[in-house]
Amino acid sequence: MYKHECYKIFTRKSIYVVLALVLALMVYAERVPADWNTASDIYGELYEELGGPVTEEKELYVREQMEASDAQELGTYTERDRIAGEVYYLVSLAGQGLQENNERQNELKEQMNRLSASSYDYRVAEKELGILKEVESSYGFYIVQAWLGMFHFIEPFFSVMLLAILILIGLSPVFADEFTQRTTGLILATKHGKRHLVTAKLMAAVTYIVTVFLSLHIFNFILQLNKYGGIQGWNAPIQSLNTASPYSNYFNSPFAWEVWQFYVVTLSVQLFGSVAFAILVLSVSVFTRNALVTFFVSGVILGLPRVMNVIGSEYKWAHFVTSFSYMETLRIERLFASFNAYNVLGQPILYPVLQVIIYTMLSVGLIWFIYRVFRKHQVSY
Repeated sequence: MYKHECYKIFTRKSIYVVLALVLALMVYAERVPADWNTASDIYGELYEELGGPVTEEKELYVREQMEASDAQELGTYTERDRIAGEVYYLVSLAGQGLQENNERQNELKEQMNRLSASSYDYRVAEKELGILKEVESSYGFYIVQAWLGMFHFIEPFFSVMLLAILILIGLSPVFADEFTQRTTGLILATKHGKRHLVTAKLMAAVTYIVTVFLSLHIFNFILQLNKYGGIQGWNAPIQSLNTASPYSNYFNSPFAWEVWQFYVVTLSVQLFGSVAFAILVLSVSVFTRNALVTFFVSGVILGLPRVMNVIGSEYKWAHFVTSFSYMETLRIERLFASFNAYNVLGQPILYPVLQVIIYTMLSVGLIWFIYRVFRKHQVSY
């Protein structure tokens, strides 16, 4: 039964049409050559001199160089000047981050001295202080452009919507088509047919999600490898993933991970979010019994919190709903960008941990709902 359910999902032509369009968009988005390849020698020289964790000596040197550059009269602005300016800026920014980290630690220590050790505010301050101490040595200059390219595919709203569309197209008909084609009666009339059918469909849906998810990210990995000629910076701290782009800015992240570790974590959480959203789609499919209605209802559930945040951004409840939505679970960025803890029974729980807990419980509840609907379903002719 599992193989048959996989066959029904993977033989839908619409999936391959959309997947082909997504891959074409990915290639188109990477059409601009990387400046980092042509300037690799210059970056290599600067990295030898200024790369690694920031120090007072490095910070003082780049500030002197930046002041000297600003004081010079206008002249020829070379490629090396541009690259050096970018590197000096990143080193200076790392120094600023280290200074802000130390200042925040001092603020938290003063705050804890005024608080009762049994209070929730004390526990939050203590947790944040411990995290800041761990990331204190994470500020510096590293070459991580290829990794930035890989993270840029995980986080943007547009990329998440492409992934969501593939999930919706592939899974909206999973249960709905059985009712539309009136084939449920034949299956449900068999011994244990109800339970086996649901199990097979859930397993097939997860197989589809994993296949599509890995295909997209492996394809993007190949694109970035080809564009940058390597994956330098795999062991750099994630605080070095900071750019002028609105994505991949983890300068204030509270996690002391290396880039490759963070990449594994983000892929795992996004895959988890994809499976959680897939379970939602299946539950809507079994409830509505119509593939088109399932597609739009599931899409509204995914996108509505973002709309609510835009039109009700001044309300705290709208921000809360948006923070704990399927969209944020798929987007990843806000989960790990900064320190954010919530009060759960008097204990501060980090935002990404709480997000995973909530959607694990919700997904288990939806799976129970699917089994219950089919157990109560009566065979009709």
